[in-house]
Formats: sequence, structure tokens, C-alpha cells
Amino acid sequence: MKKYSSIIILLVLFLVSLRFGAVRTEAACNWTPSTSTVTATTCGIDGQSSEAYDYSAGTDDASNGVTLVIPNGVTVTMNTGAVGVPTTLYVGAISITGTGSLVASANYVEIKSGYKCYVTDADGDGYSPAPNTCYSTAAAGRIRKFSSGYRSGRDCGDSAAAANPGQTVAQSTTFTNGVNASLTGDWNCNGSEVKTYATATYTCGACTNGSGYASFQNTTNGFLTTVPNCGVAGTYYTVTNATCRDPAVANCSTSYTTSSVTQTCL
Repeated sequence: MKKYSSIIILLVLFLVSLRFGAVRTEAACNWTPSTSTVTATTCGIDGQSSEAYDYSAGTDDASNGVTLVIPNGVTVTMNTGAVGVPTTLYVGAISITGTGSLVASANYVEIKSGYKCYVTDADGDGYSPAPNTCYSTAAAGRIRKFSSGYRSGRDCGDSAAAANPGQTVAQSTTFTNGVNASLTGDWNCNGSEVKTYATATYTCGACTNGSGYASFQNTTNGFLTTVPNCGVAGTYYTVTNATCRDPAVANCSTSYTTSSVTQTCL
């Protein structure tokens, strides 16, 4: 009986908050859970998308233990969905206080209360390429959202464990980027490739030595002509003498060393 009462209360809260007509567009939600509680701020859940929140003390508790708290004065808007692509909120339970409200569009909106949320994590790095796409059951290549081991942020390379939003070390290879296929060296998934050896190119420039003769000198370390792409090796020049050399004694070719260096990127 208690179970049915809870369902009826939630349904009443949902129906009371239902408002027809145009709904104002607000910033996306993406709230940050604090253990088993998510405190809402005034925002809108984008139409035809999902907001998913779950809580597990370990790796896989028996139920979704998170409570969405909508405080006094806070309005959460669920914008209009579409056939086959409803606007969906996955949450364990909802607690509304004071003048707080959950406003739902008249069309294609659903609240899935108590559902577990498993998201894809094929490479097991704790990050998901689709952190708001929920599965109700555990399976290989999935992780329980907001459980032990889960990490926030969208994974751009779910076939390479080193490619994820938490990566801080530049890598010397490339990977298949599922968000932007051209950014195969964006190992921290921030939308850009940062080359370790980005602009430095070795040069041998003209100068005038102490005797007043035209001569040459090394100026900077780097690759001779072009900077290699991520994961590609090139001949790297390291200056051993940057003074203006007398060509009768030495020149640029006698004042550097070379080595094969692979471009690393982050």
C-alpha cells in the first residue's frame, strides 16, 4: 500500500506542475550530485534529451538511491520532447520544498523514478561517451552512473582507456575520436589537439660575428622544416652552441645534435 501511495504522490506532483503552452528556454541542468542528493538549480532539461542521476554506495546497489531536491524558489523545466525521443529525467526520488516546482511540457515528457542507470564504458576507464543514455541492467562494457569508479565528463574515445577528460599526460600515439574524427590526438577530450612540439622549428640564421664577418648561428631547438602531426616522428635538432660562429672555424652543422622525436599530444 505504501508503494502505491508514493507513486500516487509523485504523479500528483507531476500533474500539478504541468503547464501548457510555450515554455521558456533556460540553461541546461547537469547538476552535481553530493553523495545521495542532487540539489536542483533553476534550469531546463533540453527537449528530446535525458538527464540521468543515480547513486550507488559501491559499484551496484539494489536500487537508484539518489534524491533530487528542488528547493524553495527553484524551477526545473522539462522542455518538449518528440515521438520516440521523449525528454526524460532518470532519478531515484524527488523532494520539492516551498515554492519549488517541476514544470513539464505538455508533450512527450517522462520521469523514470527509481530506475537504475547504467551507461556505456567499453574501455573501463570510468568515463562514458553517452553519460545520459541509460540502460536498466548491468552488462559487460557498462558502468553504474555515479557509482564507485564512475567519472563525470564525456569520453571521446571509448576504445582507448587513455583517452578521457581526466587525462593530463601527452600521448605519443593516436586514437579513434568518437566526437570529432579529425582530433585523433585530443587525449583529454577537450575539443582541441595540443602538440608538445607545436611551433618550435630549428633555424640557422644570419649574423655578424665579433670580427665583423657575416656568419651563421643556431637560434632555436626544433624540427627542421615542418612540425609533425600527433603520433608521427620527425628529426629534432637540439642546439649545442647558439653563438654567432666564424664560418672559418665552425658553422651551424657543427653546433647541433639530431634525434628522432615522436610528436606527443594532449
